[in-house]
Amino acid sequence: MASPDLVGALPRILDRMRCPHCSGALSVAGEALVCADCGTAFPVREGIPLLAVHGTAETWAADTSSYTSADYQRTYEDLGEASGYNEAYRRERTKRWSTEREYRILSTLLGTQPKSEVLLDLPSGGGRLSAALSSHTDLLVEADIGFGQLLYNRGNHSDREDRVWLTASAFHIPFRDAAMDGVVCCRLCHHLPTPEERERLVAELLRVARRFVIMTFFDRHSVKNLLRRARAPFNKKPPKMTMTVARVGELAAAGGAKLEAYPPLSHLFSGHRYALMVKR
Repeated sequence: MASPDLVGALPRILDRMRCPHCSGALSVAGEALVCADCGTAFPVREGIPLLAVHGTAETWAADTSSYTSADYQRTYEDLGEASGYNEAYRRERTKRWSTEREYRILSTLLGTQPKSEVLLDLPSGGGRLSAALSSHTDLLVEADIGFGQLLYNRGNHSDREDRVWLTASAFHIPFRDAAMDGVVCCRLCHHLPTPEERERLVAELLRVARRFVIMTFFDRHSVKNLLRRARAPFNKKPPKMTMTVARVGELAAAGGAKLEAYPPLSHLFSGHRYALMVKR
Protein backbone atom coordinates (compact mmCIF):
# COMPACT_ATOMS: atom_id res chain seq x y z
CA MET A 1 0.00 0.00 0.00
CA ALA A 2 1.29 3.47 -0.88
CA SER A 3 2.53 5.76 1.84
CA PRO A 4 0.07 8.53 2.81
CA ASP A 5 2.79 10.98 1.68
CA LEU A 6 2.57 9.57 -1.84
CA VAL A 7 -1.20 9.70 -2.13
CA GLY A 8 -2.44 12.56 -4.28
CA ALA A 9 -1.41 13.63 -7.76
CA LEU A 10 1.86 11.65 -7.90
CA PRO A 11 0.24 8.39 -9.12
CA ARG A 12 -1.03 10.32 -12.14
CA ILE A 13 2.53 10.75 -13.43
CA LEU A 14 4.32 7.69 -12.04
CA ASP A 15 4.22 5.92 -15.40
CA ARG A 16 5.92 8.94 -16.97
CA MET A 17 8.83 8.86 -14.53
CA ARG A 18 12.20 7.13 -14.74
CA CYS A 19 15.20 6.59 -12.52
CA PRO A 20 17.64 9.52 -12.89
CA HIS A 21 20.56 7.07 -12.54
CA CYS A 22 19.74 4.27 -14.99
CA SER A 23 16.41 5.28 -16.62
CA GLY A 24 14.58 2.28 -15.11
CA ALA A 25 10.91 2.33 -14.14
CA LEU A 26 9.94 3.67 -10.70
CA SER A 27 7.36 2.26 -8.33
CA VAL A 28 6.13 3.05 -4.84
CA ALA A 29 7.58 0.89 -2.05
CA GLY A 30 6.64 1.97 1.44
CA GLU A 31 8.10 5.41 2.10
CA ALA A 32 10.13 5.60 -1.11
CA LEU A 33 10.18 5.36 -4.89
CA VAL A 34 12.29 2.40 -6.03
CA CYS A 35 13.91 1.71 -9.40
CA ALA A 36 13.00 -1.67 -10.86
CA ASP A 37 16.35 -1.97 -12.67
CA CYS A 38 19.14 -0.68 -10.39
CA GLY A 39 17.23 -0.97 -7.10
CA THR A 40 17.98 2.59 -6.00
CA ALA A 41 15.48 3.82 -3.40
CA PHE A 42 14.56 7.50 -3.49
CA PRO A 43 13.19 8.56 -0.09
CA VAL A 44 10.24 10.83 0.46
CA ARG A 45 10.92 13.67 2.88
CA GLU A 46 7.97 15.66 4.22
CA GLY A 47 5.90 14.42 1.30
CA ILE A 48 8.45 15.39 -1.37
CA PRO A 49 10.21 12.62 -3.36
CA LEU A 50 13.97 13.24 -3.44
CA LEU A 51 15.04 12.47 -7.01
CA ALA A 52 17.78 15.04 -7.52
CA VAL A 53 21.18 13.83 -8.72
CA HIS A 54 23.83 16.33 -7.63
CA GLY A 55 27.03 17.10 -9.47
CA THR A 56 27.97 17.01 -13.14
CA ALA A 57 28.89 14.08 -15.37
CA GLU A 58 32.58 13.22 -15.54
CA THR A 59 32.42 13.29 -19.33
CA TRP A 60 31.65 17.01 -19.45
CA ALA A 61 34.41 19.52 -20.09
CA ALA A 62 36.38 20.45 -16.98
CA ASP A 63 35.41 23.72 -15.37
CA THR A 64 38.35 25.92 -14.50
CA SER A 65 36.38 28.77 -12.93
CA SER A 66 36.04 29.28 -9.20
CA TYR A 67 32.29 28.87 -9.44
CA THR A 68 30.72 25.63 -10.63
CA SER A 69 27.21 24.38 -11.27
CA ALA A 70 27.71 22.00 -8.36
CA ASP A 71 28.09 25.07 -6.12
CA TYR A 72 24.80 26.44 -7.41
CA GLN A 73 23.06 23.11 -6.82
CA ARG A 74 23.76 23.39 -3.08
CA THR A 75 21.97 26.74 -2.85
CA TYR A 76 18.55 26.96 -1.15
CA GLU A 77 18.60 23.53 0.46
CA ASP A 78 17.51 25.27 3.65
CA LEU A 79 14.00 26.68 4.04
CA GLY A 80 15.31 29.89 5.62
CA GLU A 81 17.58 30.66 2.67
CA ALA A 82 14.77 29.89 0.23
CA SER A 83 12.36 32.13 2.14
CA GLY A 84 14.81 35.03 2.03
CA TYR A 85 15.24 34.68 -1.73
CA ASN A 86 11.51 34.53 -2.43
CA GLU A 87 10.55 37.33 -0.05
CA ALA A 88 13.00 39.63 -1.85
CA TYR A 89 10.87 39.23 -4.97
CA ARG A 90 7.88 40.42 -2.98
CA ARG A 91 9.60 43.41 -1.35
CA GLU A 92 11.84 44.94 -4.01
CA ARG A 93 10.17 47.09 -6.64
CA THR A 94 12.48 46.12 -9.52
CA LYS A 95 12.00 42.43 -8.77
CA ARG A 96 8.21 42.87 -8.67
CA TRP A 97 8.37 44.63 -12.03
CA SER A 98 10.47 41.80 -13.44
CA THR A 99 7.97 39.19 -12.22
CA GLU A 100 5.05 41.10 -13.75
CA ARG A 101 6.87 41.27 -17.07
CA GLU A 102 7.67 37.55 -16.90
CA TYR A 103 3.99 36.77 -16.25
CA ARG A 104 3.02 38.65 -19.41
CA ILE A 105 5.65 36.91 -21.53
CA LEU A 106 4.75 33.45 -20.20
CA SER A 107 1.05 34.11 -20.74
CA THR A 108 1.72 35.10 -24.34
CA LEU A 109 4.02 32.17 -25.14
CA LEU A 110 1.89 29.55 -23.38
CA GLY A 111 -1.17 31.01 -25.08
CA THR A 112 0.25 29.95 -28.45
CA GLN A 113 0.13 26.29 -27.37
CA PRO A 114 -2.82 24.01 -26.60
CA LYS A 115 -3.46 23.49 -22.90
CA SER A 116 -1.13 20.87 -21.44
CA GLU A 117 -2.20 17.76 -19.61
CA VAL A 118 1.08 17.82 -17.64
CA LEU A 119 3.53 20.74 -17.52
CA LEU A 120 6.95 20.61 -15.85
CA ASP A 121 8.38 23.70 -14.15
CA LEU A 122 12.10 23.15 -13.48
CA PRO A 123 13.50 24.86 -11.50
CA SER A 124 10.26 25.93 -9.89
CA GLY A 125 11.91 27.71 -6.97
CA GLY A 126 9.45 28.89 -4.40
CA GLY A 127 6.60 29.04 -6.92
CA ARG A 128 7.16 32.63 -8.05
CA LEU A 129 5.84 31.89 -11.54
CA SER A 130 3.37 29.12 -10.65
CA ALA A 131 0.27 31.25 -11.11
CA ALA A 132 1.31 32.08 -14.67
CA LEU A 133 1.66 28.38 -15.49
CA SER A 134 -1.18 26.66 -13.65
CA SER A 135 -3.99 27.94 -15.87
CA HIS A 136 -2.27 26.40 -18.91
CA THR A 137 -2.15 22.83 -17.61
CA ASP A 138 -4.27 20.24 -15.84
CA LEU A 139 -1.32 19.16 -13.67
CA LEU A 140 1.73 21.24 -12.79
CA VAL A 141 4.89 19.38 -11.76
CA GLU A 142 7.08 21.70 -9.69
CA ALA A 143 10.65 20.45 -9.43
CA ASP A 144 13.78 22.02 -8.02
CA ILE A 145 17.15 20.81 -6.78
CA GLY A 146 16.74 22.95 -3.65
CA PHE A 147 14.62 21.16 -1.06
CA GLY A 148 14.07 24.41 0.82
CA GLN A 149 12.59 26.03 -2.28
CA LEU A 150 10.05 23.22 -2.60
CA LEU A 151 9.09 23.46 1.07
CA TYR A 152 8.47 27.18 0.62
CA ASN A 153 6.56 26.53 -2.61
CA ARG A 154 4.35 23.81 -1.15
CA GLY A 155 3.74 25.83 2.00
CA ASN A 156 2.01 28.46 -0.12
CA HIS A 157 0.05 25.96 -2.24
CA SER A 158 -0.48 22.96 0.04
CA ASP A 159 -4.20 22.81 -0.70
CA ARG A 160 -3.68 22.37 -4.43
CA GLU A 161 -4.54 18.95 -5.87
CA ASP A 162 -3.28 19.87 -9.34
CA ARG A 163 0.38 20.02 -8.24
CA VAL A 164 3.23 17.58 -7.69
CA TRP A 165 6.45 18.60 -5.93
CA LEU A 166 9.75 16.73 -6.22
CA THR A 167 13.47 17.41 -6.16
CA ALA A 168 15.27 16.98 -9.48
CA SER A 169 18.34 18.11 -11.36
CA ALA A 170 17.81 19.65 -14.78
CA PHE A 171 20.84 17.65 -15.97
CA HIS A 172 19.14 14.34 -15.02
CA ILE A 173 15.38 14.91 -15.24
CA PRO A 174 13.54 11.88 -13.77
CA PHE A 175 11.02 11.60 -16.61
CA ARG A 176 10.87 9.50 -19.75
CA ASP A 177 11.43 10.89 -23.24
CA ALA A 178 8.52 13.12 -24.30
CA ALA A 179 6.79 12.49 -20.95
CA MET A 180 5.73 16.13 -20.45
CA ASP A 181 3.53 18.09 -22.82
CA GLY A 182 5.69 21.10 -22.10
CA VAL A 183 8.66 22.15 -19.98
CA VAL A 184 9.33 25.60 -18.53
CA CYS A 185 12.85 26.44 -17.30
CA CYS A 186 13.34 29.99 -16.04
CA ARG A 187 16.44 31.64 -14.57
CA LEU A 188 18.71 28.57 -14.63
CA CYS A 189 20.75 28.67 -17.83
CA HIS A 190 22.65 31.85 -16.90
CA HIS A 191 23.88 30.21 -13.68
CA LEU A 192 25.72 27.43 -15.57
CA PRO A 193 29.38 28.41 -16.06
CA THR A 194 30.35 26.24 -19.04
CA PRO A 195 28.93 26.15 -22.58
CA GLU A 196 28.77 22.36 -22.31
CA GLU A 197 26.43 22.55 -19.33
CA ARG A 198 24.20 25.16 -20.94
CA GLU A 199 23.90 23.04 -24.07
CA ARG A 200 23.34 19.88 -22.03
CA LEU A 201 20.49 21.69 -20.28
CA VAL A 202 18.74 22.54 -23.57
CA ALA A 203 19.10 18.97 -24.83
CA GLU A 204 17.68 17.50 -21.61
CA LEU A 205 14.70 19.87 -21.59
CA LEU A 206 13.90 18.96 -25.20
CA ARG A 207 14.26 15.25 -24.44
CA VAL A 208 11.53 15.38 -21.80
CA ALA A 209 9.14 17.63 -23.76
CA ARG A 210 6.60 16.22 -26.19
CA ARG A 211 5.35 19.52 -27.62
CA PHE A 212 7.35 22.54 -26.44
CA VAL A 213 10.01 24.04 -24.18
CA ILE A 214 10.10 27.56 -22.78
CA MET A 215 13.43 28.56 -21.24
CA THR A 216 15.34 31.71 -20.41
CA PHE A 217 18.92 32.50 -21.36
CA PHE A 218 21.20 35.55 -21.09
CA ASP A 219 21.66 36.97 -24.60
CA ARG A 220 25.31 37.53 -25.51
CA HIS A 221 24.33 40.33 -27.88
CA SER A 222 21.95 42.16 -25.54
CA VAL A 223 22.57 45.81 -24.69
CA LYS A 224 22.97 44.80 -21.04
CA ASN A 225 25.76 42.34 -21.85
CA LEU A 226 27.50 44.60 -24.36
CA LEU A 227 27.69 47.38 -21.76
CA ARG A 228 28.98 44.93 -19.15
CA ARG A 229 31.72 43.76 -21.50
CA ALA A 230 32.70 47.35 -22.31
CA ARG A 231 33.07 48.18 -18.61
CA ALA A 232 34.88 44.97 -17.66
CA PRO A 233 38.43 46.35 -18.10
CA PHE A 234 37.61 49.04 -15.54
CA ASN A 235 35.35 47.40 -12.95
CA LYS A 236 36.84 43.86 -13.33
CA LYS A 237 33.42 42.20 -13.23
CA PRO A 238 33.43 38.65 -14.60
CA PRO A 239 31.62 37.99 -17.88
CA LYS A 240 28.03 36.81 -17.87
CA MET A 241 27.21 33.21 -18.75
CA THR A 242 25.59 33.79 -22.11
CA MET A 243 24.20 32.17 -25.25
CA THR A 244 23.31 33.60 -28.65
CA VAL A 245 19.88 33.42 -30.26
CA ALA A 246 21.49 31.64 -33.21
CA ARG A 247 23.01 28.94 -30.98
CA VAL A 248 19.72 28.36 -29.15
CA GLY A 249 18.08 27.92 -32.54
CA GLU A 250 20.71 25.35 -33.54
CA LEU A 251 20.24 23.42 -30.30
CA ALA A 252 16.48 23.49 -30.78
CA ALA A 253 16.87 22.01 -34.26
CA ALA A 254 19.23 19.31 -32.93
CA GLY A 255 16.50 18.35 -30.44
CA GLY A 256 13.77 18.14 -33.09
CA ALA A 257 12.26 21.56 -32.43
CA LYS A 258 12.06 25.04 -33.95
CA LEU A 259 12.84 28.27 -32.12
CA GLU A 260 9.52 30.05 -32.63
CA ALA A 261 9.99 33.15 -30.45
CA TYR A 262 12.63 34.77 -28.22
CA PRO A 263 11.25 37.93 -26.60
CA PRO A 264 13.55 39.90 -24.26
CA LEU A 265 12.61 40.55 -20.66
CA SER A 266 13.66 44.14 -21.41
CA HIS A 267 15.50 45.59 -24.39
CA LEU A 268 17.54 47.95 -22.20
CA PHE A 269 17.47 46.84 -18.57
CA SER A 270 17.88 43.07 -18.81
CA GLY A 271 19.87 40.61 -20.91
CA HIS A 272 17.42 37.75 -20.33
CA ARG A 273 15.39 36.33 -23.19
CA TYR A 274 12.58 33.79 -23.19
CA ALA A 275 12.93 31.13 -25.87
CA LEU A 276 9.93 29.16 -27.13
CA MET A 277 11.05 25.94 -28.85
CA VAL A 278 8.24 23.95 -30.47
CA LYS A 279 8.71 20.28 -31.37
CA ARG A 280 8.19 19.43 -35.03
